[in-house]
Amino acid sequence: MDYKTLTALKPSEYSDAANGFRAVSDMASAAKDRIDMQIIGAMKSANEGEAATAAEGQLQELAKNFHYTQAECGLISTALDGFAYDMGAAKRKLDAAVEDAHAKNFTVNSDGSVSYPSAGEKTDGKIPEGGTVTALIGDPAADAIGRQAARFNPNPNARYAQEYADRIADALKEATAADEKWAPKLRALKADDDLTVSDRDWVDVKKDTAGVLEGAEDYLHSIKELPKHGTPKENAQW
Repeated sequence: MDYKTLTALKPSEYSDAANGFRAVSDMASAAKDRIDMQIIGAMKSANEGEAATAAEGQLQELAKNFHYTQAECGLISTALDGFAYDMGAAKRKLDAAVEDAHAKNFTVNSDGSVSYPSAGEKTDGKIPEGGTVTALIGDPAADAIGRQAARFNPNPNARYAQEYADRIADALKEATAADEKWAPKLRALKADDDLTVSDRDWVDVKKDTAGVLEGAEDYLHSIKELPKHGTPKENAQW
């Protein structure tokens, strides 16, 4: 994850996609329930014989497909919401650091480094020149030396620029961790290219569920409980 990618990333787009998959999950659930609770029961009452039995078996298979769609789309929506939650936190850190840098008329470059203007008391008749700094997040010894150099720089802007560059790098590190966590989980959410929902498919769903719930722990904990005695408007907002 680099500076340009995180700057352009919009977590809300992933939240919107999650809402779309959640809607599909809900529709599949409703279709499954209608087949199980209404259509099959009505067929049993109105028809008998081999043809009716065969039709009932086909409907049961269709209900399994809707159930599988419900489960997989629900997992995808949760994974996308979890990804958006983690990326949103990193993006807010990045935006705050960039905003603070711009407020001091610093320039944030495409690689995440920060350039600062000349400032400070004159030395030999000259104002200390500006410069460009990169993040010092990495080797502790190098970090300590770099920060000490920034503090002793006669240009007071150097210290602030170093702080902003480090904050930007920290946000990128957090975004990279989120991407590495969620990319394999989302890639794993694939269905077989057939119409048969097998026991192997459900084993895969169980495995996917464990992975998604583990990754989305922070996101799920952030969701507020349904308001007690809430109004219809409050319940809808929840």
